[in-house]
Amino acid sequence: MRRRYWITTGVVAIALATVAATGALAEEREEKIPVKKLPRNVVAVVKVVCPGGTILSAVREIETERGKTVIEYELKVKQPGGKIVEVEVELDKAGNIRKVEVGDDDDDDDDDDDD
Repeated sequence: MRRRYWITTGVVAIALATVAATGALAEEREEKIPVKKLPRNVVAVVKVVCPGGTILSAVREIETERGKTVIEYELKVKQPGGKIVEVEVELDKAGNIRKVEVGDDDDDDDDDDDD
């Protein structure tokens, strides 16, 4: 019985050490921000990928994982035809754009029934 306790304790300790060493424990902060506070390069990207679009809302997510900080902006953009799309712009800590994604605004998908 005592040997099983030590083996279990050892396995848990190794698992925790592995998680800590790989940086799997990431720090993440998410906040709504006013559209007026968006960085200029983020607004410029929206103008390119959604010409004539209007930014309705913005959420900034700051994530630090394995010592690297990534800033992601999730934007709801109304296109001239009235369709609302989601634009995600990912920046590095220095503010350089790393990735841009445009997709349908999927807030309505949560309400769909899977019959």
